Amino acid sequence: MEDDFDDLAYHRDAVSALIAGGFFNEDDLETSLADMAFDPAGAPHVQAVRAHARAAMEAKRAAEAQWPAVTDWDRLAAAFDALIAEGILALHNAGVTTSDAHSDAWDLIGRDPPGTWRGFAFYHAQDVERAVAGDALLIGFDAVDEGAEAKRAIGAAIVAALKAKGFAPNWNGDPETRLDVPGIVWHKRTDWVRPVPAPQAAAGNSLWRRLFG
Repeated sequence: MEDDFDDLAYHRDAVSALIAGGFFNEDDLETSLADMAFDPAGAPHVQAVRAHARAAMEAKRAAEAQWPAVTDWDRLAAAFDALIAEGILALHNAGVTTSDAHSDAWDLIGRDPPGTWRGFAFYHAQDVERAVAGDALLIGFDAVDEGAEAKRAIGAAIVAALKAKGFAPNWNGDPETRLDVPGIVWHKRTDWVRPVPAPQAAAGNSLWRRLFG
């Protein structure tokens, strides 16, 4: 029933997923909360969601300190960098859906001189959410040149780049089928806007406030 829908739980779950994905920092949170404030269903929950999100962010900061120096996401990023060097535009967190990702990729390709890119690879926000939950990461792709062989070559290049970084991607060779990366542990460090202050600095600032207001 519609009356049973829990708006607060929905917004908490949504922001938790965004934080876990690693592409969502403090500034993104405030932008999201500002949008919530204009939503009649979301506005009453802004402060509760802010408190929940800030706690989740601090927990993620603490967890990041315990992660390996090089995570699976770092290796994924290195594979994408290698694809870019080969003329394949590789996009992280490209929109929310496959349609969004294709639109973003073609827009970016269109801004560069012809011949700069021979294709593109991507995963989008829904793919990130599934990977955070422990599912395989899906990666889509397309070619600038028309035809199945051109597209198949892009898929093969993505598989090779991933294997070079230690992944074991699955792909059946169908140019119309996305490939997947099983077993990836989604540890992407967030690009935090405000670093945690050092204990000495925090203590000094506290003393300064007590003495001088």
